Amino acid sequence: MNITTKIIITDTNIITDLSNANILDKFVELDNVYISDMIKQDEINSNTGNVNTIKKFKTINATSEEIDEIFKISKGTHGLSPYDIINFIIARNNNAILATGDKKLKDYSEANGIQVIRTLKIIELMKNKAIITNKDAINACKSLKEHPNTRIPISDIDNIIKEFEKDSVTC
Repeated sequence: MNITTKIIITDTNIITDLSNANILDKFVELDNVYISDMIKQDEINSNTGNVNTIKKFKTINATSEEIDEIFKISKGTHGLSPYDIINFIIARNNNAILATGDKKLKDYSEANGIQVIRTLKIIELMKNKAIITNKDAINACKSLKEHPNTRIPISDIDNIIKEFEKDSVTC
């Protein structure tokens, strides 16, 4: 997986997680990270994270053809919102990676050939590409673990912290 591939953020969970991990400011500065115009317009608020930081995300707009396609796809899918579907379409049409915390969207996208990453993978990629230090990655994961509203399983966070700590020893 390559962090230089275009990444489409599909929901506010990823943004909130990266904000809670104190690394959203570094993620938003990447040249290849986009948020759909619909998500940015309709779902972003102060509960998501620092709105001024979030406003820095580059926006990718859905075309009228893509919006029309929402209705075609929604007939065959269950449990995906119009936002989920448009983000899937945008990622597919732009050969992009989806960043989502939504399991239904993840499963649907992967079943249809779209690569998906989640919060912990984003942190790992940022560390591996020296966007953040190993220490920053560990601290980001610890911040997620300690946050009262984290949706990421604690065991997953613990496992990646252990991996990063091994990296600290071998460096």
